[in-house]
Amino acid sequence: MKFIIFSDVHSNLEAIQAFSRVIESVHHDKKVCLGDIVGYNADPNPVVKWIREEIDLILAGNHDYCVLDQMNASYLNPAAYRACVWTRSALTKDNKEFLDTLPVEKEEDGIYWVHSSPFEPTEWHYVSTRRKAEQNFDYFEQAICFLGHSHLPGIFEKNKNNEIYSYGASKLELDPESRYIINVGSLGQPRDGNPDPVFVFYDSMSHVVEFHRFPYDLPSTQKKIRACGLPSYLADRLSDGR
Repeated sequence: MKFIIFSDVHSNLEAIQAFSRVIESVHHDKKVCLGDIVGYNADPNPVVKWIREEIDLILAGNHDYCVLDQMNASYLNPAAYRACVWTRSALTKDNKEFLDTLPVEKEEDGIYWVHSSPFEPTEWHYVSTRRKAEQNFDYFEQAICFLGHSHLPGIFEKNKNNEIYSYGASKLELDPESRYIINVGSLGQPRDGNPDPVFVFYDSMSHVVEFHRFPYDLPSTQKKIRACGLPSYLADRLSDGR
């Protein structure tokens, strides 16, 4: 089975539009969104609409929960909190109700899908180091876990000798005797120093995972952020991929 997997769109319509064009030429069976559909950027409603219409498996993330008042948003940094409050007022009732139906984790197709981490998925832990990955392997049974949340793409492997390895966001043929935690990065607000959105293509037959990046109309996204009164910092950081 061939999967297109992405996460952390964060209301970035221009990224979604470019992504939609890119994947037209990528043969796949299922599209998966790992949460944080809204927050930070200026187009929550058209982004939620596209996700609802086009994606096969959809999770919620912490920013989606914050917008729905399902958790205390005060822990967010000031810019993220302002974006949460703005998004809450901008979202339609119908789109809020849709977000409210989404789980934060799911087991499907022999894969464990989660927004943040297998360990306490609604506490929103990050899996961004080998040590954190090692701890999280104990909290899912499948050979592969795909997640997002940190906006930092990469792969963690636990081999048959229980050794932990990490790999960058490129292309890797998975070892059938190993287990993996794969962070797909962010489509709407990359933070690994590269401003281009990233998604993952996974072929379960060939066991190949491949990260793909593409350009988008970043200036338009930044202009919209400023025009709707969101913090300029949220626009500026997109240029640096931080």
